[in-house]
Amino acid sequence: MKLQVKFRQGASDAQVDKVLDALVERGADDVRPLFPGSGDAQLGALYMVETNGGSGERLLRLLDKSDVVEFAEPEARRKLARRA
Repeated sequence: MKLQVKFRQGASDAQVDKVLDALVERGADDVRPLFPGSGDAQLGALYMVETNGGSGERLLRLLDKSDVVEFAEPEARRKLARRA
């Protein structure tokens, strides 16, 4: 499962790092910025969290409890449609 996370404007680096560390400790396989190196604060606040197995729902609950997370949601599944 992939989760998309956005941190609130004004969240400190220490607060963000604390949440990211907690995700890894609780089973996230990969946590990374969605737009690495972006100079834009809004884009820099977006992260992708990847997890295998059943820890995705648990991680989502953890993120929902955090005051520094603006939103956390599963990545939308997309499928290419064939043209007739």
